[in-house]
Amino acid sequence: MVFPLPTILLQTFLLTISVAIESSVFYARCQVSRKTSVEYALTINLISACVGWVFFFYIEPFLSPTLKIQLVTYIFLNQLGEGSLSLIFMIGFVLFWANFAIKLISLNLFNKIIDSAYPLKAESENDLEEDSRYYTRKIKKAPERRQAMAVLWGHSYSHSVILLVLWLKDI
Repeated sequence: MVFPLPTILLQTFLLTISVAIESSVFYARCQVSRKTSVEYALTINLISACVGWVFFFYIEPFLSPTLKIQLVTYIFLNQLGEGSLSLIFMIGFVLFWANFAIKLISLNLFNKIIDSAYPLKAESENDLEEDSRYYTRKIKKAPERRQAMAVLWGHSYSHSVILLVLWLKDI
């Protein structure tokens, strides 16, 4: 049995980068405390990583032998086979959006579980109506939309930095 210590260490490093970047985005865009933003970022990133690995180990037995060898070789040994660069880009694009969806769903579930303990919950409708900017257009889902945009921006920033780190690692 092979224990993929370099993969585990790289995953831990990339999660640390993601949590740091996404928590700063939550802090800036959602007006929450630093502690709360770190808790949110850590929770959604850990859930996303766990779901990703479970999905990988679930789908891996169903792949063709050639694709399985290419994927496992890239993930565990960091070596690209012939013609697998386009496959990696395609998988990366799909994973970016799937990861974003998982993070958004986890944040919504986390909000429902924690309920009133954190200030990221929706403001009351009266508070929105009192503000003259929101009076003419009734925005009932402004906090959820703000959260979704914060997740998208944080996710984009963290993946950009992760791509840069992976590129620098291969140089």
